[in-house]
Amino acid sequence: LTFDEAVQCLEEELAKPTADRRKVVIEEHSGLSTGTTTPLAPGPFITSPGTGLDFTGLDAPPPPGRPQTDINQVPHETNQTVIDPNNPAQYVTMHAGSSDEEDSSSSSASDFERVINIKTCPLCHRPRLKGKSEADIVTHLAVCASGDWASVDRIVVGNFVTASQAQRKWYTKMLTKITSGDYQLGANSANIIVQNRTTGQLEEEKMQGYVRIGIRLLYKAIVVWRATEVYFKNEIHLSLLTQVYMIARKLLKSMSIKQGQKYDSPESAREIPAFIEFHNLNVDEIKDPLDSFKTFNEFFYRKLKETARPVHEPENQSRAVSCADCRMMAFETVSEATRLWIKGREFSVKRLLGETYAHEAPNYDGGALGIFRLAPQDYHRFHSPVDGVVGAMTYIPGEYYTVNPQAIRTQLDVYGDNARKIVPIDSPVFGRVMCVCVGAMMVGSIVTTVKEGEQIARGQEFGYFAFGGSTIVMVFEKGKLTWDDDLLSNSSSTLETLVRVGMGVGRAKSA
Repeated sequence: LTFDEAVQCLEEELAKPTADRRKVVIEEHSGLSTGTTTPLAPGPFITSPGTGLDFTGLDAPPPPGRPQTDINQVPHETNQTVIDPNNPAQYVTMHAGSSDEEDSSSSSASDFERVINIKTCPLCHRPRLKGKSEADIVTHLAVCASGDWASVDRIVVGNFVTASQAQRKWYTKMLTKITSGDYQLGANSANIIVQNRTTGQLEEEKMQGYVRIGIRLLYKAIVVWRATEVYFKNEIHLSLLTQVYMIARKLLKSMSIKQGQKYDSPESAREIPAFIEFHNLNVDEIKDPLDSFKTFNEFFYRKLKETARPVHEPENQSRAVSCADCRMMAFETVSEATRLWIKGREFSVKRLLGETYAHEAPNYDGGALGIFRLAPQDYHRFHSPVDGVVGAMTYIPGEYYTVNPQAIRTQLDVYGDNARKIVPIDSPVFGRVMCVCVGAMMVGSIVTTVKEGEQIARGQEFGYFAFGGSTIVMVFEKGKLTWDDDLLSNSSSTLETLVRVGMGVGRAKSA
């Protein structure tokens, strides 16, 4: 678009009647801390005494040779002309309202999509701008910027990833860099950035600080061990590193088992309210009342209302849907996945599927692969991505490494080493789809709720994870599936996409 075309598009959107605007549904289930406050630029809070159209902001300097005019000497109209959002062809005259009126009007307007969402002016710091019309906000920003055009450079910057990062103090950013690593898209660090597919916004995955730091320290240490395993000639040093590595493995397994037992005890139910508050979960979509959960684990693998996760294109069997509320990575081939994301030295489809299905591994060479990673705050029941019949299931015991991206991008074969359950689904459209349910750190168990030979529909539940992080790896036969373009684009940039159960993620390839 040219600059003029962009301005024209903006004007058309601002003049669009409320009835034609899309309804906004606030998503609270993800519990991700995003932050919506506009970052503030340094500068004084200046309030002009004008009424009518809001000209609050920095005063523009007069042209050379013209004396400064006192704004109090300039007459101001008490009324302003604005476009009625319900009828842009007419104009109505209205008096400038009080802040109370602004707040009351914004409550109803907030139900509809807004092109401009600014709560506080980033130049003069005036609050409650969201209560004003979008045209008033544009005018306000223009007047503020005209006083000092250099001030725009202080707020329009390119080094912020999320809105919450932009609001942090310099010392907080420095501490984050030291303890968690780089804060940028695709960075192999404990700062996990995902894109919400519904809103398009970049969001930082919310987790406890000690968990974030612990994962970084543990898996950076494992990387060092793997490297020194190859290059160290001193057997004593290698022996010590091996002992540390084995202790870490035993610790992860012990923690996972004990944590599962802890959250099965009645005393664990008291932790439910704090968990809901920390992750800002949407309790309205939970099927059962909160006081019905007798343990934390019962709450963790809670059921949702049937209307909470509708299936995209319910009559179209050639549309594959997301199997979980998760952070998703999609790759056209397994080799593409290992090049960009899965860095385990020993990873292969044959090792992933185990001995029972090793003979079928060649069928998936060149086939599509999807990774559906569940964080603790997610809904932890998983659903079928396709219509089909459940095949013979098999459980493979293993380790309890975290499925955090930082671990996946080490030389550890997390998916091939971890405990997992293989659930094949024979689809008339997609062929045999291998659903590999991978347990992880703090996961007590992997439970399937379907039987072998049972007919299963897209969006139908077929199992759940007990407490902890977990992942489902989907492998498709070659030439059977094409992922949606936006998922492939994000994955090629090593950016996970936040999706929900039933959301369309791919389509069957035409023969």
